[in-house]
Amino acid sequence: MKTTTPGPSDRTTAVPDNAAAASPATGAGAEPSLRRRVFSLPTLLATVIAVTVLALAAWRFFDVDWSSLRTQVLSMNPLKYSLALALYYLSFLFRGLRWRLIARTAGFGSTPGVKAPSTLACSGIILMGWFANSVAFLRLGDAYRGYGLSKETGASIPVSLGTVLAERIQDMIAVLLVLLGATLALAFTQEVTAPGVVIGVAFALVGALVAGLLVMRIWGERFSKLLPNRLRSSYLNFQTGALASFRTRSLPVQFALGTAGWVLEVARLYFVAEAIGIDVSFTVAAFAALANAMLSTIPTPGGFGFVEGGLAGVLILLGLSHTDAFALTLVDRSISWVSVIVFGGLTFFLWHTVRNRPNRQIPRTPVATPTRSPF
Repeated sequence: MKTTTPGPSDRTTAVPDNAAAASPATGAGAEPSLRRRVFSLPTLLATVIAVTVLALAAWRFFDVDWSSLRTQVLSMNPLKYSLALALYYLSFLFRGLRWRLIARTAGFGSTPGVKAPSTLACSGIILMGWFANSVAFLRLGDAYRGYGLSKETGASIPVSLGTVLAERIQDMIAVLLVLLGATLALAFTQEVTAPGVVIGVAFALVGALVAGLLVMRIWGERFSKLLPNRLRSSYLNFQTGALASFRTRSLPVQFALGTAGWVLEVARLYFVAEAIGIDVSFTVAAFAALANAMLSTIPTPGGFGFVEGGLAGVLILLGLSHTDAFALTLVDRSISWVSVIVFGGLTFFLWHTVRNRPNRQIPRTPVATPTRSPF
């Protein structure tokens, strides 16, 4: 039986999510499946191959003075490196708070049986998702984040995945805006020009995501009527999570939090450069850090093999020597990739062995789904 419940900004109708409840991904089997994929032999072999290919590429195509690079790394300023590390992990709190606002807008906390997630929980789930992306193929961490939020709050997995999509779209829009700002700053303050391909890729990604949202807004409900009943409710819940956050008074706050998170990422790369004695402007650091973020979306573990070569190439185009560019890339990746594997893996272990014990189960109730478009 359908019941009408007030949503965050409209009247909504709770739709049973039988498909989500019946899916194996919603049960305890999701965790062993993730562990098998994350710690699988194919993932390990692929990583070894990527390391070998990257080393050969660096040897053949980059004019690197390895002795000078080693000296730079070994003489690194530990305080500045620690500051870069701290700023990077501070960004997870801003991302967590933004995701919490998105979830509340989608009905978390206002629907019976579905509690609102805390900022710390959202930040931890994001870190675990990045950990999964860092060690597994095909961006598995994004799917894991939907599962983690569902388990934490009792919401259905489709609506949780919808909030992940909304958060990623906001991320890409923020990246594009900061990239455009960095490009203008480069044009007026530096003797180098921003690599146009990076801006072109950012425009293409944002355009595709926004087009997808518009299609969902205009034709989403018509499309849902073509689906079987079991899939229809799942799709409508996913649509709620994806669209609801874009019709809220807190949207400027969400974008501000996302921008703050990216500014902290830029600060990370800037202080990494300072730590190893490389002089870069904050504008160059901004362009390089955001190019790094875009490259990391390539569905290899952590974007490995693509991020290193691409980031070093961008830094060279921005005026750094081959040796400085490769040194900065390697040290920065020790934070943006290696440390995520270490701290994200530790968080993943503690979350599933201590915090989420089997007896800590939350009743799963579907989040309210709008009878019309959330826009």
